[in-house]
Amino acid sequence: MAQDSFEIDTFIEASPEKVKSFLSTLSNHTQIHPLIVNIAYEKTTKAADGSRIDHYKIRDRMKQGPFMTTFTYSVEMSINTRGEIVYDAHQSPGIYLHNVSVCLPEGNGTRIQERVEITAPSLLIKTVYKQGLASHKEMFAKLKAILEGTPIPSK
Repeated sequence: MAQDSFEIDTFIEASPEKVKSFLSTLSNHTQIHPLIVNIAYEKTTKAADGSRIDHYKIRDRMKQGPFMTTFTYSVEMSINTRGEIVYDAHQSPGIYLHNVSVCLPEGNGTRIQERVEITAPSLLIKTVYKQGLASHKEMFAKLKAILEGTPIPSK
């Protein structure tokens, strides 16, 4: 298995509460994430610290060369005791993304800082990294546009 990571830092002119609420409502991600086509809620469990963990199945569609592929993976989403939004995505064959997003008050808005840690088979790590980084950059650009009431950027 190989590992890599990326970080994204975005400022949005909206309150931290509004940004955090949008991001932590996973069904909203169909509006902002370019690969997601469907999100299905499965269940809620409790973590050891008493926080809530929501479990989902997500269906993505991605272009691979001349082909369009779809795949489904599991995601657990929670807000930890520090107020960070944590997503853990598990996809076959052995792909795991651990994503932590924090919404910090800054001036008249919110600074979102996201760190994504990737574990994947060596043959797939470059593809997972490239697709993950590109889709999350687009996701935060769309989130900014939606929450600031500006046109959504075209790809």
